[in-house]
Amino acid sequence: MIVVLDASTLINLDNGEVLAEVLSLPGRIFQISPEVRRESRTVVKAIKAAVERGDLDWVDDTAIDAGEYEDALAVWELGPGETECILAAKALDCSVACDDGAARRVVEREIGIARMTGTVGLLREAVVVGLLTAEEAFAAYEQMKRLGGFLPKKSLADFQP
Repeated sequence: MIVVLDASTLINLDNGEVLAEVLSLPGRIFQISPEVRRESRTVVKAIKAAVERGDLDWVDDTAIDAGEYEDALAVWELGPGETECILAAKALDCSVACDDGAARRVVEREIGIARMTGTVGLLREAVVVGLLTAEEAFAAYEQMKRLGGFLPKKSLADFQP
């Protein structure tokens, strides 16, 4: 399953120092769009390293119609990166990983809640498959919050398999 990462999730995972672990989730192909890459200036080195390792691919943005993109920007009132992620997921029939509340409401409406995840969901998946312990995932989550991540309130129990 392809998962298109939004800047919020990408930055949170890098801030929590668990990006490499999450990008190695089995059965997942992670992609980012050109606009998300532009929005993620603080994690450019991590993006480059992940692409070089083969853990992160580029979204085929030719699948996104320019007119539809302009219309969605106006109607959804989201940032360019969130808009591009959602349109890519619609066009490629895949999932979106996003932590932005407004964008998550649009994802739910446009492609359905089953095709949406975020930082916490990806951390939980990493715990379930044994890439991280619950304690490591929770410590990463707390670090993300300390560094400014807008994430829901969670406890260690929320990361237990």
